[in-house]
Amino acid sequence: MKKFLFFLFLSQLCFSQKWSISFAERTALINIYNSTSGDQWSQKWDLDKDPKNWYGVQIKNGNVTEINLRGNALKGNFPTISGFSKLQKLDLSSNQLSGEISPSVASLTNLVRFDISNNRLTGDPTSQILPLSNLSELSLGNNQFTFADIDAFLQNFSGLKVLDLSHTGLTSIPQKISSLPHLESLNLSNNTLTQNFSNLSPLVQLTDLNLSGNQLTKIPSEIGSLNSLRTLEVSNNKFSANYASALPNLKNLEWLSLQNNQITEFPAELSQLKNLVHLNMSGNKISGGFESLLILKNLEQIYLDNNLISGNFPTALLQLEKLQMLSLTGNKLSGEIPESIPPLTFLENNRYSRQNIKNFILREKKLADFTYSPQRYDEPKTVYASLGNPVFISQSISGDDYAFAWFKDLDKKTPVTTETFHINNVEEEDFSTYTCEAYVFEELPKELMEISFFREPVILAKDLGTEEINRDLSVYPNPTKDFINIKTNKIKVEKIFIFDFSGKLLFTTSERRINVSHLPASTYILSVKTPDSVKSFKFIKL
Repeated sequence: MKKFLFFLFLSQLCFSQKWSISFAERTALINIYNSTSGDQWSQKWDLDKDPKNWYGVQIKNGNVTEINLRGNALKGNFPTISGFSKLQKLDLSSNQLSGEISPSVASLTNLVRFDISNNRLTGDPTSQILPLSNLSELSLGNNQFTFADIDAFLQNFSGLKVLDLSHTGLTSIPQKISSLPHLESLNLSNNTLTQNFSNLSPLVQLTDLNLSGNQLTKIPSEIGSLNSLRTLEVSNNKFSANYASALPNLKNLEWLSLQNNQITEFPAELSQLKNLVHLNMSGNKISGGFESLLILKNLEQIYLDNNLISGNFPTALLQLEKLQMLSLTGNKLSGEIPESIPPLTFLENNRYSRQNIKNFILREKKLADFTYSPQRYDEPKTVYASLGNPVFISQSISGDDYAFAWFKDLDKKTPVTTETFHINNVEEEDFSTYTCEAYVFEELPKELMEISFFREPVILAKDLGTEEINRDLSVYPNPTKDFINIKTNKIKVEKIFIFDFSGKLLFTTSERRINVSHLPASTYILSVKTPDSVKSFKFIKL
């Protein structure tokens, strides 16, 4: 027996000398690997190598001090994490972990940073986390936790500097948050906060506050007392007007996001934020008023994506001397692109033409990043069709150097590669939304210009409201040798289109009597555009 124990001691001693950590800690790491589908991780561990070479593992003086597996595709239940007596930082965030937090976490009393946000974890984590009284960073957000008593949970963490309680079902600001005097970063996003914002007022060291996704109609006035605030995230709320009265007091604010609200103009209160460097107002309803930003001399980054900005480029913004990045994606800008745009400029999904973009590129201005593809063209519309009848969906770009591709439901590529989308006999499943990509590339003197133009969506709808048109509109004679006639008494005919059966547009006219004698003998499609719809007929040319 003594010889066996001596042999076991020598074996463990050899293992401890072979690896940079103890046999017990290495085994504990391997247990984490195996229980979270390590063979499917984004960054796998080579178990034949020393743990000091394993992704996300930090070792100091023979002990594991940090495990950072953020966003590494961990799956399964929360792993057992024990035996790490010196572990200070544990980050398992942005993975696919489920179930409740393992009770083993309670033994990690030296942890100063614990981040398990953005997983699928459930239950009340209070008992597992409460013993970790040395924490300065605690991130639990975007799971499915439910707290029986959030204030009882928070009262043990007076040293917290970072706290993430996003998406935890909060309806009011917990009272004990006011008892966290060292708090610097607080994330309360994606809750339904409606009251007790006064509990934020004592947080005099707070520099980073996230209240996005809380259905707020205004920025809480209590935030105005947070003089140290540098970053304020209030996107995805319900701001429209008179929402920004708290802003003028935030003299040190450098980063502000008002993204995805219902804002129609820049708030006057912005003019007080003289230290503002970053402004995000994407996803609103802004169409102008850019001159009001010129007082913000320190602005370096402006996001105005997906607003209602149309026409010429907003050149007023180019007067901001420190502007380094400007994003105008998803508006309706057109015309010439100014030469003096910032080094980082994003203009995709606007209405710039091929020639507009080519003219700018030929100026050979050196930019860090200039994004211009894709662009959009034409206008959204609805085309009506009847079951069993033909229909054409058109777009305005033409040219042999374009490659066309049509998409159904906006993302399902169809086999159609012609300029016009033609359905010979409309069936029920054809009623959908369609768009066309017109791709072109051109070799310019110093670079290759590649652009995809996407037609605004066309809805193909069932023709349920055209009984009167059907009765009043007729095409004769059919078949015909020379002329075809359009007869109508009440319906206004705006334009007539003649297509061949491949979908190629042959010609257009406004005449009610059409000479088709020059066409080869074949079957054709005649489409009549009225103020309310487009009606298509087959006719045979003899």
